[in-house]
Amino acid sequence: MKVPATCRSFQRSNAFVRGLKGPVGSGKSSVCVVEIPRRAQQQVPGPDGVRRSRWAVIRNTYSQLRDTTRKTFEEWVPSWLGTWHEQSFTWTGEWALDEAGTDRVSCEVLFRALDRPEDVKKLLSLELTGAYVNEGREISKHVLDVLETRVGRYPSKTNGGASWFGIWLDTNPWHTGHWGAKLFAQNLPGYELFTQPGGRAANAENVENLPPGYYDRLCQGKDAEWIDVYVDGKDARSDVGVIWGRLVDALAARGGIAPFDHPTDGVFTTWDLGVSDSTAIWFWRINENHVPDVIDHYEASGQPASHYFAEIARRGYRYVKHWLPHDARQRSWQTGVGVVDQFIAQYGAAAVAIGPELSLRDGIAAARWLLEQPIRIHPRCEQGIDALREYRYEWDEELRVFSSRPLHNWASHTADAWRYLSQVVKFSDLITPRAKPPAAPLPRKPEPLTLDRLWAMQPQRSTGRI
Repeated sequence: MKVPATCRSFQRSNAFVRGLKGPVGSGKSSVCVVEIPRRAQQQVPGPDGVRRSRWAVIRNTYSQLRDTTRKTFEEWVPSWLGTWHEQSFTWTGEWALDEAGTDRVSCEVLFRALDRPEDVKKLLSLELTGAYVNEGREISKHVLDVLETRVGRYPSKTNGGASWFGIWLDTNPWHTGHWGAKLFAQNLPGYELFTQPGGRAANAENVENLPPGYYDRLCQGKDAEWIDVYVDGKDARSDVGVIWGRLVDALAARGGIAPFDHPTDGVFTTWDLGVSDSTAIWFWRINENHVPDVIDHYEASGQPASHYFAEIARRGYRYVKHWLPHDARQRSWQTGVGVVDQFIAQYGAAAVAIGPELSLRDGIAAARWLLEQPIRIHPRCEQGIDALREYRYEWDEELRVFSSRPLHNWASHTADAWRYLSQVVKFSDLITPRAKPPAAPLPRKPEPLTLDRLWAMQPQRSTGRI
């Protein structure tokens, strides 16, 4: 296979974090998979002559990891190089680089999905040489931040250390407000993004390995926005398939996303509890105009409840109530204790409540309504604001339209927490007491009628006659 020019430049780079962005069918995933054995062979041998390395392969969901990422790996990495371990979803390989067999490579590859709770927890403690993120636009910035702390830690110095370590990702084009676009636009040392030409461009890459007319057929039945992203490799406009993106932009345009002073008391929190991955929290209060001010946001992954309780305390706000989603009532099969029970034990029953339970459609509508109100969102909520812009519908390949289901990606948990916040504001009477209308005055006791009063009540004419 001839390596496309952009992919070749990507391979030659030793940047700590590398991104490869391009349309579908451009060979991105194939090149990124081959990076694993290639980089494994470049490691410095340890005292025993073995070049050791350990790599993580990350994908948003287990089904995507199994059906897409693993298949690409098996297509490009010869089966005789190693062995699959299905229970741990891990591949281990060992091979020699010389005929004598004295220069050997020992390579371990851990396949991890972000919708499996055990994988998210293990991600926080892995000792890795490097990591490959497949379809990087679907993961959160938090995952990249965690990976940056885990790579370069295997093998140990006694076994030669990691002579090269880092993170690389492939992705279809994202939109200009995506965290990835912002990250690589800063031109930070050690961060490089390589962008391939579109599939219908004169210098399109990997077309010799695709069926004739591949991109022309791909365009049939698709709308122009989809074609721009997946065929022509253009960054998406923020409103392609988005749910609230235009409303967030309108809020920013009218000054609703700007710094403002606010008290630290009277604060509510609204949560999306990540049973299998991230937990997101919005912090907000009702201002003097009886309108929500959203003052803070937090999201983390793979952490116990104690971590979030400590984060709540660290911020120094004085809280009125913590609003939880309806599924917080569910009790753990192992302990018999529900999430709501943990919150009540921490904060007391009066400070914990379950938000209104609405359908997904009604929750999305409530969130639209809230974004149209004269609310304010503090810029310290930047990650949360980006998630609200990113939240979008899933593309239905069979019907070739956006489905009614939101796409599950890095923005989902913060967006779900926003839905719950909106439902509380719109449908709950428990936030602030509604002002009672002024009572109607009691009827005055009629005064007794007299001839003088009757005379005074009559219209008088200039002649003196009535």
